[in-house]
Amino acid sequence: MEQIISVFGIDWKLILIQAVNFGLLLFVLHRFLYKPILAVVDARREKIERSIKNALRAEEDLGKAEAERIHILHEARLKGDELIEGAKKSALGEEHVIIKDAHRRAEYLLRDAERRIEREREEMVEKTERDVARMAVLAAEKILRTS
Repeated sequence: MEQIISVFGIDWKLILIQAVNFGLLLFVLHRFLYKPILAVVDARREKIERSIKNALRAEEDLGKAEAERIHILHEARLKGDELIEGAKKSALGEEHVIIKDAHRRAEYLLRDAERRIEREREEMVEKTERDVARMAVLAAEKILRTS
């Protein structure tokens, strides 16, 4: 055994010193480099997850606004149809005048509902655009910081 050690030139003291140096290097790298990098990565992941949740929430809100718009239009059409039917049934001699009035009311209700829906949709789109722009700025800042 000693012959093998002497043939290969193995110095146990040197190997022990190298092992201690390597262990010390691993400790320093782990303590001062690995943990801070993991902390930064975790923080970025959390921010990205929050951004994704916000985007999904904004998309869900937009979907709700669209569903509400459809519902309001449907109700407005139903009200308009009800007004028209009521006018037809109650109008004997003045049928033509009453039908025109019901149509005007229905159109007014539709226009009013469409204006409200358009206003809500624009607000949701603006909110979504602000959220997306904010997320894009945050992402750009993160990219620029890492570069």
